[in-house]
Amino acid sequence: MSITLEEKSTKYIQKKIQEKPDFGIILLENQFNKLVEKIKNPIYISYEEIPNFNKKKLYGKFIFGEIENKKVIFSIEPFYENEKIPFSIIIFKNIGVDKLILINLSGGINPNYKIGDFMLVKDHINFLQENTKIRKFIEKNNKYFCITELYDQKMLEMAENIAMNHNIIIQKGIYVTFPYPNYKTYAEHAMLRSMGGDSIGMNTISYIITARCMNLRVFFISMIVGLYENKDTYSNSINLMTPFFYETEKSLPILILIFKDFIKLCS
Repeated sequence: MSITLEEKSTKYIQKKIQEKPDFGIILLENQFNKLVEKIKNPIYISYEEIPNFNKKKLYGKFIFGEIENKKVIFSIEPFYENEKIPFSIIIFKNIGVDKLILINLSGGINPNYKIGDFMLVKDHINFLQENTKIRKFIEKNNKYFCITELYDQKMLEMAENIAMNHNIIIQKGIYVTFPYPNYKTYAEHAMLRSMGGDSIGMNTISYIITARCMNLRVFFISMIVGLYENKDTYSNSINLMTPFFYETEKSLPILILIFKDFIKLCS
């Protein structure tokens, strides 16, 4: 996306919201509607109406509003193609966001995890092939940025303290991203666990790398929706996801509680 088209998209969104957000939040699934309902005075901006987004065949929406008296902008993307650049991150940076929160679903490969747990991501292992578009973007914008410490330690500690203050058991671990369907074998699960992986998914890392390249502080929390060492849930992808729907009633309120306190306290 050229600078001119990027500026056009940014100006369109700025005209709609007219304020600088304190946080940018990426939701990479459609199952977090109860969290979205907490946004006060929401302003909805479909990707299809944004100049250049429709040309790039990007799907999703921005929602701007307030949570805990902080200005927030959500990007809700039902799916993400790893070969693309996450333009929502670029937009966040251009409208003044300096703190990024990512929320997604992942499968647990740590035997101590259970369905409905939340994992604070402290690091990741990336098995996706190189995204040449992101590499070119990095070379152009911040060629020598440090990828060693991607996740903001102060944000992690704050989330841990919030959970502890509410007597909430929360996990902290390493997220593995792997191209579908290659992580479906038991041998691959065993390999990933032996390498230190705690949960596994197919997305998110492109967002993280792009955000850190642009000097955004990054906090990432993932909800565990499947346990891959369980042969009964492993054998059928529908069975794998079904337990999620039984856990949402008690798990999503926990996420909302942590999220609201985090937004209120983080500066």
